[in-house]
Amino acid sequence: MSYTIKTTREGLIYIKASCIIKVSKPNSIEGAKVAGGPLIINADLITFLSYDTESKVTYFMMNGFQISMKIMFQEAEEALQHARLRLDKIIKD
Repeated sequence: MSYTIKTTREGLIYIKASCIIKVSKPNSIEGAKVAGGPLIINADLITFLSYDTESKVTYFMMNGFQISMKIMFQEAEEALQHARLRLDKIIKD
């Protein structure tokens, strides 16, 4: 089954690689890249959801990384809520 963003009972969020704009850590020399597979995020490690300096929907992580995505804010928020509640859900096909 195809998906753009989905959640699991383990509290994980899967984001399709084509929806990731960038994965970065401010004040860092090197940036991280997503190559092909989905990006898997543990919802417990997300500090908050907001917009980055370029007005992109972004998960801000406890370890300092920022994950900017090409999805609506409501979809990212719904995914975060469902993952924290430990529910299986496909947010966007």
